[in-house]
Amino acid sequence: MKTLCTILLTALFLWSAPLSAKYCKTDDAGNTRSCSYSAIGSPDKTQIIVSYTQQGWSMMFAVFVEEFVLIEGDAKFQVDKGEIRTLKHVNTHRDLTTDGLLMEAPIYSIDEALLHEIKNSGGKVRFWLTATESKDVEIDVWTRKFSKLDEYIAETKATLGL
Repeated sequence: MKTLCTILLTALFLWSAPLSAKYCKTDDAGNTRSCSYSAIGSPDKTQIIVSYTQQGWSMMFAVFVEEFVLIEGDAKFQVDKGEIRTLKHVNTHRDLTTDGLLMEAPIYSIDEALLHEIKNSGGKVRFWLTATESKDVEIDVWTRKFSKLDEYIAETKATLGL
């Protein structure tokens, strides 16, 4: 009987997304579910957010600057010292922060295999975001910032029923 109770409690805990969720949030009133993974990049005023959308996986770079840089167009990236590849630009969101900084947040489509490759590269990932008003914005990120990415992908798939 004790074993059966333990198994039931364990199953209940694993199936209950609100109890174990780290990356996903569910709003039952609005029937919405969202999952996001955030990593702080370099320079200090950059944040990378990985999400799953109706079109697939996306990677957004929130870059906080003092002057407009208008980040649009495909980005280039290099995992460790490998070949330089391209991320397809989808959209850019712009906003003004409360402390007077401008936020440029370009969104790129990315596939799951590439997310795993970035996470498992064991080195640095360098991104070059195409800016129209100045030189390109370069962001270096240590891959350890993506160390929990596998957990995030698994939770996203479970929560969203992928």
